[in-house]
Amino acid sequence: MTISPADAICAFVPPFLRFLREGTAQVDLSPARFQILQALDQEQPCSMVDLAERLSVTKRNITTLVDGLEGDGLAMRRPHPTDRRSKLVALTKDGEATFREAAKFQRKHLESLIANLEPAQQDVLVSALVQLTDAITTKRGA
Repeated sequence: MTISPADAICAFVPPFLRFLREGTAQVDLSPARFQILQALDQEQPCSMVDLAERLSVTKRNITTLVDGLEGDGLAMRRPHPTDRRSKLVALTKDGEATFREAAKFQRKHLESLIANLEPAQQDVLVSALVQLTDAITTKRGA
């Protein structure tokens, strides 16, 4: 039986998301919280609007998620220097340390999955994922 690439992706995504949750659970983070920490690690400070757009969540959801991170001392809000209606979000020192630890666990967790592939398959996977990521970001204008 032959499976189409689209069907293979649809079959892969649900178990992969469960797999990601298992990895972030090792450091007591949800995948959404991990993604926010990761986004802030790459570019901070970041406005709430930009953060919501970057993670494809609603402004309400990003507010709730940042509230939780702020309550746990992992992120902090501060006024935007030029837009008094906007807030910027940045990692705290604890947030940076938590992200580093979580990223280390997540990388090891993902490497354990990728180890199931032969080196040549891993190269093909990397190439395909880079191409698909580029296609998505080009299409979205990101």
